[in-house]
Amino acid sequence: MIQEVSFTNFKSLRRVDAHLGRFMVIVGPNGSGKTSILDGLYYLAQVTRWPLAGIMNDVFAPPNLKSRDTSAPMKLVARGSFHDVNAEVGIVVECKDDANGNASWSGTVARRWGDAVEETSETEKGSRIITPNEPGSKPQRALGRKNVLRANSLPEMNELARELGSARKLRLDIETLAAPSYSEEETPRLGTDGSGLASVLADAAARTPEAFQSIQEAARRVIPTLVRIRTRRAKVQRQERRQFGIEGDKAFRHSEYHLDWGQQLVLDFKGAPDVPAPLASEGTLLVIGLLTALWMEPKPRLLLLDDIDKALHPRAQEELIAQIRRILEMAPELQVIATSHSPYLLDHFDAQDVLLTALLPDGSTACAPLADHPDFDRWKNTTRPGEFWSFVGEDWVAQRAAAPQAHE
Repeated sequence: MIQEVSFTNFKSLRRVDAHLGRFMVIVGPNGSGKTSILDGLYYLAQVTRWPLAGIMNDVFAPPNLKSRDTSAPMKLVARGSFHDVNAEVGIVVECKDDANGNASWSGTVARRWGDAVEETSETEKGSRIITPNEPGSKPQRALGRKNVLRANSLPEMNELARELGSARKLRLDIETLAAPSYSEEETPRLGTDGSGLASVLADAAARTPEAFQSIQEAARRVIPTLVRIRTRRAKVQRQERRQFGIEGDKAFRHSEYHLDWGQQLVLDFKGAPDVPAPLASEGTLLVIGLLTALWMEPKPRLLLLDDIDKALHPRAQEELIAQIRRILEMAPELQVIATSHSPYLLDHFDAQDVLLTALLPDGSTACAPLADHPDFDRWKNTTRPGEFWSFVGEDWVAQRAAAPQAHE
């Protein structure tokens, strides 16, 4: 599990260090860097499997991710222990703009597993990537490198990729979760936005009924009015894109639309059976999507969740946390980091597992555990974490972070 993380000049995280536990929640005002912490963790995990240009490209290219108004490098570092082996992943990126305003960057990825250390470098100019480690090789477009797994020269790096490369960052979308889906894969997989949910559940009901029953039972506990989860056949419009090119001419793309038989999610509620997913509540669909991501293979070892409390009643929040803790007990290699705005949800966490974010006057992020508040020891036996947070807020985090800077 990742135990420490450090960010320098990454988005609003100009200088942020944090200790992480197995199940943590990050809270703070909108735009204070909560999601940026999840993004940074995701990049650090994915770079164990993919080239840097494969995960940081287009609008997410390093020049857009680097903190503004600084020429210093962007740095991301994660350290942890996996099966009693100490490991570390680091990303360092330097960005430059030429006289015409075109951005270029060079990055180094350092990975350590026990005593084994491996370092690779990449440089991107415009839309093309050049790998200095392979002189004479033909440059390729950065976007295409996403589909090329990182070639590890040391076998130990495969272990690191196995631990972190399966990380998933979920940002479930209600309309996507509810939509009928079609899959040509042997084992359908849930998208990070919730796409394919109906196909995944239909496959689970047929192929792994134990996992399907676990999802259904957990969802019933969070949503007491839910009786049954099922799917039925439905027509799905599928877009197929093709690229055509005649020798010597520029290639062009053509889109074709097909109607295929797929799956539609259907829910039975107490007093209201046979409810198509688009008519179900947002909270119900989000819970089913999250539980599906946790229960179905391939199970992530690091799950990053944005707005875990979204559209949920306080009692449902409590039960959802209980269900996630149950899964954590059965999956000792799983780590869950989530963001929230709910004080009710915080009541079900230890204060040390609540990370607060706040904005400094220059727009950068400061963070600290709730338990670091100077009055926490005085109130911890009489006040729950959510109540304490509601009372003290996050201003003290910014004040504490600003104090050392004033003396620099």
